[in-house]
Amino acid sequence: MGIKAYLQDKAGNLLGASWAAPIRVALHGRGAGDFHSPYDFTATRSGDNQLTLTGSGLPTITDSSQFRAVRAYDVTGRLVAEFYNSGRTGFYWDSLGAVLTVGGVKFSPAASSFEVELQGQHRGYSATETSWQSYQVNPEHAWTQQSTPVDDTNITDGTVYYYVDFDQYRYAGYQISLDCDAATVTATLEASLQDDGTAQGSCAYQDVTNDLFGVASLVAAAAPASDMWVIDTPFPAKFLRLKIVYATGGNTGDATVYFRGTY
Repeated sequence: MGIKAYLQDKAGNLLGASWAAPIRVALHGRGAGDFHSPYDFTATRSGDNQLTLTGSGLPTITDSSQFRAVRAYDVTGRLVAEFYNSGRTGFYWDSLGAVLTVGGVKFSPAASSFEVELQGQHRGYSATETSWQSYQVNPEHAWTQQSTPVDDTNITDGTVYYYVDFDQYRYAGYQISLDCDAATVTATLEASLQDDGTAQGSCAYQDVTNDLFGVASLVAAAAPASDMWVIDTPFPAKFLRLKIVYATGGNTGDATVYFRGTY
């Protein structure tokens, strides 16, 4: 898609141009952070060096530094003066009266209309609707988490749960090692999408071991067993619960688990 540029004077008259030489066109964004009168709002002369700004298109002004320039034009649209917000001609904003003062100058009697250029918040921006926008500026170590949630030896028979709040992650991995002298130690993974403020231990869980990893469980009988379970696609769970069942006939069940979550 190309850009077609027309050259006009302040009165809107179309000007001719020689296309033999290149023409540089400066695009001023109106409504994309840059605001201009008389296009977005009205600037009316109210003193020797003062302008009153009005109109629904006037953005929120919190500081005088938002103003960039003031340009004065005569009745023919000819530029007669131009002021920038720096040095001797500082700009001063009276928010109560909506008056902009250009310091250290006096407008020419020939000045018939004014253009005020300022920078403001994009009028289409909504802090609520745009809150989903984010930028990843952290190094890798700041958006991954490693832990050893399980390092148990000589566990008596029974069921033990280990929880991870998965809400802040997209991917996860478990490296699991189980051992016992007799009977079994079994590990499965359960997930919950319940995100209503209920404590993790009281949420409703579903067994997702087979769904995610293609096996019903990781089981260690008389010999040790180890495996690495990896959730390598984005997973919508709020909580993950690693369930380990010790049925060893004594206090000889061992389990070691390493966890890594990635945002």
